[in-house]
This record gives sequence, structure tokens and C-alpha cells, in this order.
Amino acid sequence: MDNMKILVTGSQGFIGKELVKELKKEKNEVIEFDLIKGQNLLNEEHLELLKGVETVIHLAAELDENKSLEELNTINVKGTEKLLEKCVKFKVKKFIYLSSTGVMGNISKQADELTELNPLTKYEKSKAEAEKKVNEFQELIPITILRSALVLGPNKYWKEIVSLVKKNFPLIGNGENKFQIIYFKDLVSAIIFCLKKFETENETFIAAEDKGKKLISIYSLIQSELGINKKIKIVPVFLAKIFAYTKLSKFIRIEHINRLIRNRDYSIQKIAKLGWKPNYSTEQAIQETVKEIQKQEKKS
Repeated sequence: MDNMKILVTGSQGFIGKELVKELKKEKNEVIEFDLIKGQNLLNEEHLELLKGVETVIHLAAELDENKSLEELNTINVKGTEKLLEKCVKFKVKKFIYLSSTGVMGNISKQADELTELNPLTKYEKSKAEAEKKVNEFQELIPITILRSALVLGPNKYWKEIVSLVKKNFPLIGNGENKFQIIYFKDLVSAIIFCLKKFETENETFIAAEDKGKKLISIYSLIQSELGINKKIKIVPVFLAKIFAYTKLSKFIRIEHINRLIRNRDYSIQKIAKLGWKPNYSTEQAIQETVKEIQKQEKKS
């Protein structure tokens, strides 16, 4: 894989920064493409950067659920289509698309790559549509779709979670739902695995930790890492949703509640059969995440 010319969209994002770092470690030429750097997927001139590129790893996406579905589709679907069209024009040899297990919606049993798509949120709907668009290009360019579980790491989302655990904020629901996640470093390793492995072409894979724990166990592990030894308080879902509609709702929103109570149970057997497996246990990932968050808090 050494000395490949790779373009990474969303290179300034949480996953993008880690991926770019790892790709450069392996002596690849990496072209960073990000809105923060002034580059737009919808701009034909900006996409000229694809000339001479061998592989595109498409991470860029609009995540803001406050925007309309049309706005999300403009970036996540139309932007992906424009990118693919240019990839075909410039004869890019491989296209890796980072999707989400969210495209399968709220699953009742363990999901795999054959589980029917049932996206619920605007973001999930836009990602599901983007997947369909990517698959339309299969005969024109080798593509790989990687559906990531909810990413664990020292990002904004988990900083908020850790902050709430510190305050002994009650757990919403009984916490018995499976909450299978993926550590951000493991997601990067899965992307690089797909980059190197020819057998991943024109296939869809789920990337997640090996065996997920229940949400209440995740909460308990964060408590333990913070040195907190308090009984976990439980609040029923319906009460939490009533609370979310009050003036105090800055602490918790309906979308946060729905995200927490969702069942997250995925099979990674398909990608594991080809040789990929996560390097971090849930315990290790939470330990590293909490330590990094605390380190950042001391600096600020």
C-alpha cells in the first residue's frame, strides 16, 4: 500500500484526522479535502484535485439534524454523487464510503449486512440514500461501503456523556439495551484494512467492537474510570422525554434519548472472516477515551 495517492474527504473531522495520520505513517501521499480547508464536494473545480488519485476515502458528511432532509441530502447524497462522477472521469481505482449502522434503524435482533434498511432520523435517511447512490457506481469503479457503529472517542458527544456521568445524571431507560460501539482507532484500522484488501471491493461491511455491552455497563465503566462509586440512578424513558420538552431541555434532547435507548447489536462476522478484528476491548477504549478527555480538560 506504500506510496499510494489517496484523497480523504472530511480530513479535518474526528475520524479524518486520525486516518490521515495513519495513512501518512505508511508513506502514502494524502490529499486532504475538507470544507474547513475551503473545499466543497459540490464545486466542480475543487474536485479537480482527483486527478492522478488512486483511492478516495469518503468520510465527509453533514451531521446536523437541525437542518432539513433536503439540506442533508444536498451534501450527503448529491455531494457523494458528484464525487463519484469525478472519480469515474479521473479513473480512480478504489472508492471507500463510510456509512453508518444507523441506516438499519432501530433493530430488534442482531443485524448484519443483509438486514433491511430502515433509517429513522434525517441523517440516517440521507446516509441510506447515499449508500444506494454509491452502489449504482459499482460497475464503473470498485467500491467498498463500511457501516460504522457509533464511534467512541474523545469527541464532543462523549465529552458530554462523561460530563453527565460525573454529575451522576440518571440513566434513561433500564440500560438493558445492547450498546455496541467502535473505538475511533479501530474504525480507522477497519478503513485501512478495506484499503489494502482486494476482497473488500464491491462489498458492504459492518465495523464495530467484537461483542457489545449493555448501556448500563458502559455507564458503569465510565463511572469506574472517573473513580465514582455511586449507585446508578434510573429514569423512565417517558419521563425523560417529558423533561426534554421543558425549559431545562438543554441537558437532554429527544434525539439524545432516542440514541441512548436504541438497541445496537451487530455482527462483524463478514469482515472478520477476511481478517479484520478490533484491537481494543470496550474497557480499554473507555479507559483511553476518559483519560484523553480529562487531559484536554486540564489544558483548557
